[in-house]
Amino acid sequence: MTAASFKVLSLIPPMTQLNTPYPSTAYLTGFLRSRGVAAVQDDLALRLVLRLFTRAGLQRLQDAARASIQKAESVSLRHFLGHFERYAATIEPTVAFLQGRDPTLAHRINARGYLPEGPRFAT
Repeated sequence: MTAASFKVLSLIPPMTQLNTPYPSTAYLTGFLRSRGVAAVQDDLALRLVLRLFTRAGLQRLQDAARASIQKAESVSLRHFLGHFERYAATIEPTVAFLQGRDPTLAHRINARGYLPEGPRFAT
């Protein structure tokens, strides 16, 4: 079997640490390509987060949270539900900022009045 006769898909699994680069699949894919292997990569963690961090994704979280609110007395959960509209209104512009598609949002985020802040910021 020659290198050109098969294809390789490298995946980053969901729920990996999202705040740091995870370069292993990029390195592996680049190495395989340099050897003539048809290689591609995909980041399932990023796909999951981008699907979750939308207005519709937050709505699904809100529905699940409301269904379980009687089971758990969580200050954070109650705060999320109580401030849901602020989360829903800011999530998509914030993701656009983080992806470099709207740098004008930086000053508003930095002022701390734009994004909803959880109970830990109260003190």
